[in-house]
Amino acid sequence: MSNVKRAMDTYLNGLRNQHAVETQAIGTIQNELPRMEAYPDLHLKMKADHERSVTQAARLDDLLEKHGSKKSLLKEAVTGAIATVAGFTHAGAGDEVLKNVLAAIGFKAYEISSYKVLLTLAEAAGAGDDKSTLEQSMKEEQEMGDWLGSNLPSIVHAYLERKSA
Repeated sequence: MSNVKRAMDTYLNGLRNQHAVETQAIGTIQNELPRMEAYPDLHLKMKADHERSVTQAARLDDLLEKHGSKKSLLKEAVTGAIATVAGFTHAGAGDEVLKNVLAAIGFKAYEISSYKVLLTLAEAAGAGDDKSTLEQSMKEEQEMGDWLGSNLPSIVHAYLERKSA
């Protein structure tokens, strides 16, 4: 097997993995959104992030189809189940919103790194024309991660205000 073929196989597997990650993000955010309504700015950003994750999953579908592949139904089922569990992990905790934001920041770092790996794999696989699509999604993840990180103090203050009310 040639190095390019091996790289393409690894790249396609990476695209399927990232699609499953986006599916997990969609489910997790969907489960958490109702409990973020008390934090209007956060709720609005997470709702937008949910929509972007749907778009990113569709982009990954398009890339997979372009290369004659498709998402993994098994990975989708597993990550869907994980999203359901993850969405309820912090439910009922007094500091649920803080834990969810911290988890989201970590998840964004993972997604950004995953897109960096996909960019390298695309190049090695001879799929350099996919890079702009992957870069767009990576940039969106970075923007959301930056927003969460820079707004963490205001979210903590809003949490403290709600707790003392």
